Amino acid sequence: MSHCDNNWNVKIYIVTWNVSTKFPENISLNKLLGLENRPEQDSHLPDFFVIGLQEVNAQPQNTLYNLFKDDLWTQKFKEVLKERDYVVIKTEQMQGLLLSVFARRKHLLHLRQVETEYTRTGLGGIWGNKGAVSIRMNVYGSSICLVNAHLAAHDHMLEERINDYERIVQEQKFHVKAKETIFDHDYVFWFGDLNFRLTGEATTSADEIRAMVARDELKQLIEKDQLLLVRREGRAFAQLQERLPQFPPTFKFEHGSNEYDMKRRPAWTDRILYAVNENNYRNVRLTAEQTSYKSHPSYSISDHKPVTSEFTLKVNRKPQYSGEHFRKQHNNRLSYKLAMANNTDVHSFDDLVTDLIDYGQVYEDTTERTVSFKPIELWLVGEPNTIEYVIPNGFEEGNADWIGIYRENFTSLSEYLAYEYTETYKDKQHQLNEQQLQHMQNTRTVQLTFSENVSLPLGTRYQLLYFQSTGTRGVTGLVGISPAFGVEKRCPSPSFDEID
Repeated sequence: MSHCDNNWNVKIYIVTWNVSTKFPENISLNKLLGLENRPEQDSHLPDFFVIGLQEVNAQPQNTLYNLFKDDLWTQKFKEVLKERDYVVIKTEQMQGLLLSVFARRKHLLHLRQVETEYTRTGLGGIWGNKGAVSIRMNVYGSSICLVNAHLAAHDHMLEERINDYERIVQEQKFHVKAKETIFDHDYVFWFGDLNFRLTGEATTSADEIRAMVARDELKQLIEKDQLLLVRREGRAFAQLQERLPQFPPTFKFEHGSNEYDMKRRPAWTDRILYAVNENNYRNVRLTAEQTSYKSHPSYSISDHKPVTSEFTLKVNRKPQYSGEHFRKQHNNRLSYKLAMANNTDVHSFDDLVTDLIDYGQVYEDTTERTVSFKPIELWLVGEPNTIEYVIPNGFEEGNADWIGIYRENFTSLSEYLAYEYTETYKDKQHQLNEQQLQHMQNTRTVQLTFSENVSLPLGTRYQLLYFQSTGTRGVTGLVGISPAFGVEKRCPSPSFDEID
């Protein structure tokens, strides 16, 4: 990620693949992820990898396994990406739908309000074999919503696919203020096995489609694409845009080959679309540049080919609207409008409401507000350990904030070994004298005692992570990481018999 004059660029690499219940055995994912065989050979790594899979094997025995360990696909992606210092931010699964977000470690403290959601659309909303899972998050102050969907199958089920889309849009509700729906977000990425087929079922057979693909007549063929047509008609996905695929249809192939299965008419079922609310804020302009969109025919374990796309997201600040200048301007206008509103001037009251709405749409990067841990010299296992950390001005502590202990160089935010909720300043201030209150304005001194049953092997180094949490549906953000420290176990006091 690059910073320049308060502007920033973030690169996101998205994968969608219907894996047809297959396991990732004996395959390399490097080519799929645009990576070289050795990490030191990689250049221009993206800031985030977003992996959306469909038809992951969700048999009951595997579901039980996944309760205790990452599913096999997440493990496989993690093995490749941890060598390049990526960390799993969040994973959400609904039966065969799986969505995972990996971030480079250097970005961890700049992600906030991470939340997941899911919508079942199978069997009229009862069954989760179809539907969508999503992850939303704030990245350097900008909001991103990632949606992995698997819509109704078969050529003749177009109306069901449109209904699935509408249901997902209506039912996905988040708990982050002003970003409650998918399209409230600054950036939206919608991908998956969307299952849109080609029109002309009666006039264009599977063999004819295959022949057109062989003759590289993809431009003529894509004009029959149902997704393109419903977007043009405004019936579904109209708020999203897509660079039209310049790769052959990605469905349906004979397993283990690059030959189309002629029992189905080939189609572009696997897609990646996006939307940018460019003018969400008065003081910045948002843009997204799609730098690649391709399929990967060399992967043949499934009857679908995986599809990937890369994006560069940009926030460009407008210098005439600096935050401080705007705030002063706003306060002056607001004072005037309030005075006018008290005189029941209706037009001015409408202006006041407009001011209030506009004020909520000023872009502000709150991710610079991080919790700083004082160095921890030594940690005694199973005993009270006093830690100190400093909270920044403007930081809001919550009753659901927590501190977890992790191994150094952890590879997932779900890998905490133990955690404890923090005591908030508000909880303690009535117990403190004036000098202590002054000290506690920004500095917190907390005693943490993780049970002796928690496995903290000696010789390993650890870190504490501070999570800001609303306590609602797991809306969390990592806001502090301690320096690494070692652990020791206090030698037991000698017994009376052992003393000479």
